[in-house]
Amino acid sequence: MKENINALIMEAMKNHDTVRTETLRAIKSAFLNWQTAKDNAGKEMTEADEIQIIKKMVKQRQESAEQYLSAGRKELAEAEQAQITVLETFLPKAASQEDIVRAFNQAKEANGWEAEKKNMGLFVKAIKAALPNADGKMVAQVVQSQLS
Repeated sequence: MKENINALIMEAMKNHDTVRTETLRAIKSAFLNWQTAKDNAGKEMTEADEIQIIKKMVKQRQESAEQYLSAGRKELAEAEQAQITVLETFLPKAASQEDIVRAFNQAKEANGWEAEKKNMGLFVKAIKAALPNADGKMVAQVVQSQLS
């Protein structure tokens, strides 16, 4: 995605789509910030890193939109929501609850783990490895519901 970002910015500018242009520039900026961070010196950005950055951006905008709504600034909240819509086009489809239950059962069978609370961390880790696009909260809730 990092390679395509400049072309996408140019396309959005040609189409006079200001929301998309601003959002794509924000993505480009976030990617550059990641690359120049001390912790990432010499590292190559992976697709997982890109997805994590975009998820963080979505979360930030959701929090901002909530604050704007609570302050009675509906127009600013709508602007944040428009950016969220653009950002979400770059995220993979989230895993459903059924996908998580299926991954739980596969991990249970493959590793011979008992469905007990003491193994919750093992299950969560295995499911997140199998379904990197799964929401962490949903994974924890599903695993907890499956444990005895």
